[in-house]
Amino acid sequence: MTLYQPNEDQQDWTIIQISDTHLMDQDDLEFVEMNPEQSFHGVMQQIQQQYPSTDAIIHTGDLAQVPVKQTYTRYLSYMQNLGIPFYQIPGNHDDIDLFPFYQHKNQVHAIHFGRWSVLLLNTAVGGRIDGRIEPEQLQQLDQLLAELQQQFVIVACHHHPFAMQSKWIDQHKLKNPENLTAVLARHSHVKAVIFGHVHQDSCHKWQHIRFFSTPSTCVQFKPFSENFALDDQAPGFRVLHLKANGELETRIQRVQTVRQQINSEISGY
Repeated sequence: MTLYQPNEDQQDWTIIQISDTHLMDQDDLEFVEMNPEQSFHGVMQQIQQQYPSTDAIIHTGDLAQVPVKQTYTRYLSYMQNLGIPFYQIPGNHDDIDLFPFYQHKNQVHAIHFGRWSVLLLNTAVGGRIDGRIEPEQLQQLDQLLAELQQQFVIVACHHHPFAMQSKWIDQHKLKNPENLTAVLARHSHVKAVIFGHVHQDSCHKWQHIRFFSTPSTCVQFKPFSENFALDDQAPGFRVLHLKANGELETRIQRVQTVRQQINSEISGY
């Protein structure tokens, strides 16, 4: 369980969450009638313009739609050129064997930002759309939370633990959320859980913890939909301002310069 500590003297931090980039193996290919490479770059350009002092970027999975080595290599090269610390966890579309885990280890990692820590948790299961947290990672999570009692904590994962009231996507949620909440309930210093997968903004509160989803950097899913449906919202990202007193401020930013064409005949992805 790797611990990484940036600048210890800094008081407040700005973390950006991106998710569901769905990058192809070639940068000119489309995904659901949208070029995910172009929309991803559009999102990143807005992040750089609006938040030039970003302390870190957390990618909450489905980095690749075509999960091959060249897709991940291209992503890593692009992100490294930004000069911003970045971390990623896998989603159901990613290949666990090829995925660029932090320090190349598929385990729970803690990234520290002053009084705050972000824990990177893998919920992806090879060959499945839905998610599950393996017992080993649950144990690691519980152990880290016990060690970090003096920290304010955010847990990052890919799958949504609670229903989104969209029947089609809720079939593919985290399948053992009770195991996660059993661990979280023992630790009052957990402030939030951030996740992707659902391609939309949401906020759900459970006990003392807020659960946030974030828009995709490419196509968006229509909220409260019985069947698969695309939304006409622009791609986006989540901004998290972490304060030394434990306060967390967050908001969604949309990138209006990047829009998708809605095709009602598309029945899935």
